[in-house]
Amino acid sequence: MNSKNGKFSTFQIAKACGTSRSSILRLEEEGFILPSFTEYSTGKRYYSFSDVARVIQVMTLRNFGLEKEIIHRFFDGHEDYQICLDVLQERLDNLTRIIRVVKSWQNANEDFRTSRKKIGAVRCYCKKRENNEPLFDFLAGTFTDAISQGLEINITKTPFLQIFPHPGTGAYEIYACIPVLDELRNGIIQIPSCRALAIQWRGSIKNQPDILKQIEHEAESSGFSGLKEFRVLAAYDEFTAKNVDNDIKGLQFLIPEE
Repeated sequence: MNSKNGKFSTFQIAKACGTSRSSILRLEEEGFILPSFTEYSTGKRYYSFSDVARVIQVMTLRNFGLEKEIIHRFFDGHEDYQICLDVLQERLDNLTRIIRVVKSWQNANEDFRTSRKKIGAVRCYCKKRENNEPLFDFLAGTFTDAISQGLEINITKTPFLQIFPHPGTGAYEIYACIPVLDELRNGIIQIPSCRALAIQWRGSIKNQPDILKQIEHEAESSGFSGLKEFRVLAAYDEFTAKNVDNDIKGLQFLIPEE
């Protein structure tokens, strides 16, 4: 402890908290701490123990992903815990989703895995495929188009392909769907929630040219016949852009129940 009235120097706080002197000064600039004593001749700052505790609190909350404004509201609101809880719950939901997808990577193989799940409603910017452009190039191009139009991407949802088979023809009507937060307007539609059959698959698209036919067969074995529509999500590329530029894909096929 420094001899200056039993206070801590900027260097001491930084070392104790595992951060830099400039970070401590930045917290002071941001209004989180205030030196109890400043040495006139040198300009050195000295802080109280409560300032050390505040630095630790702020660093902890920032490590949890809370922004400066939220942390200020927490302290200025006499420790209104609900402010932090709302933000942390959202972080937890996103982390849970990431864990679920990464576990899918870990367990993925070339076998089909089926389950039933509920799909939430989603608002999407949609574009119809008009030529034989490779499906995932088409999806990436539509994503680029949405950004170019200034749309706000809903990063909590995964872009997908919406596919409508034409019975007896082997042809498909295909749309790329990019989840967005913008209001409904031309090109943006609301897709309602529903229950669906989920089919997980991972493998080489190049070596499986008839993957859609295989999915239809897998769906039929689960009691779904005469498919009218289904979605294709590149679920394993969601957080790392992993395998975007090669033929290995981890896919999730969602077939709505009627």
